[in-house]
Amino acid sequence: MGLSNNIRNHRFKNGEMTQKHLAERVGVSRQTVNAIENSRYAPTINIAIRIADVFRVLVDDLFEYTYDGKPERRPVGTSITPVQAKCSAERAPDEPIEHDEHISKTEGEEDKMTLADLRNLI
Repeated sequence: MGLSNNIRNHRFKNGEMTQKHLAERVGVSRQTVNAIENSRYAPTINIAIRIADVFRVLVDDLFEYTYDGKPERRPVGTSITPVQAKCSAERAPDEPIEHDEHISKTEGEEDKMTLADLRNLI
């Protein structure tokens, strides 16, 4: 599972834009742009959209998400966030969890959701 990008290519297509200049236009630090560009940090959807807007391209043209079909697991010893705890507390123990029809997939169905799909969900 991972998120890859071609931000560096777009920076150089746009007059050899520096990471610092891109960061200023997006509203993040240069270190954040560096971490995103080197796939050490996955940007929020909001930041991904702002980066794509700087280059006047679709988010899908800038980022590619691959999913291996395995759920991502939290490292042992980590706790859930207060939001996760609240969501669990609001649901009765025997109440089924409802899934958004745009996101849930049936077994065997290809699991492909574009970043544009995510953008439309916001």
